[in-house]
Amino acid sequence: MEFESFSGIEYRMGNFWDYWLAGWIWISIAIAVGFLVYIGVKWTTWGWGDRLTAIFAIWIVPHVWEEWVWPGGFHYMYNTLSGSATPDRYPMSELTDMITNFGLLVVSVVVVAIWGARVPVMIAAMLFSGFEAVIHTASVYMSYGHFGTGRHVLAYDPGLATALLGYLPLCLGLILVLRRTTPRPTLRQWLIGAGMTLILLVIVFIPEQILKDPNSPYRFQDHGYYNQFITSE
Repeated sequence: MEFESFSGIEYRMGNFWDYWLAGWIWISIAIAVGFLVYIGVKWTTWGWGDRLTAIFAIWIVPHVWEEWVWPGGFHYMYNTLSGSATPDRYPMSELTDMITNFGLLVVSVVVVAIWGARVPVMIAAMLFSGFEAVIHTASVYMSYGHFGTGRHVLAYDPGLATALLGYLPLCLGLILVLRRTTPRPTLRQWLIGAGMTLILLVIVFIPEQILKDPNSPYRFQDHGYYNQFITSE
């Protein structure tokens, strides 16, 4: 018996990862909705630091929805620009990207739930939000150049909208909060915040480096936004 994941790939029943890959986004949405309720309950008693870090913790969910589901296809651009001969699964596969994104969600929610808007947490959220905005903006131009201006009529990559409309405002908002924080953040707090950011970046890059496989069974079948370029080649 077989079933489909969000990317359209058919998986064999009975394998844990097959089940998980078919439903992890729904579980992520459920976590985000639950945490959003928590944010709503706490909103009037929180300052802007708490509010922004809490929103940051769950913003990965709409971001992943844009990258994976609608319009989807971020993997195809990423893998193609990496020079892959199998851009449907290498170096980024459904498995590696799931580990990255679900890991970011869980770690962010747990940290914010425990420590709230402590200065190092705000610094980490600010730096990582800025990283997402910069990376997606840069990838737009790399993608634009690779696929050609004749066909690539829109300067866009899957994830750009949620990066610029979500992560960028979060970054700028946290900069303002940190500038108004008294006493000003210390060097030690900046170093701790940078260390927390590094942990988030490890979650982003290390699973792929460890598990990348050109023969991975966890391939993306639907290339989303980039289908238009594939079919026209």
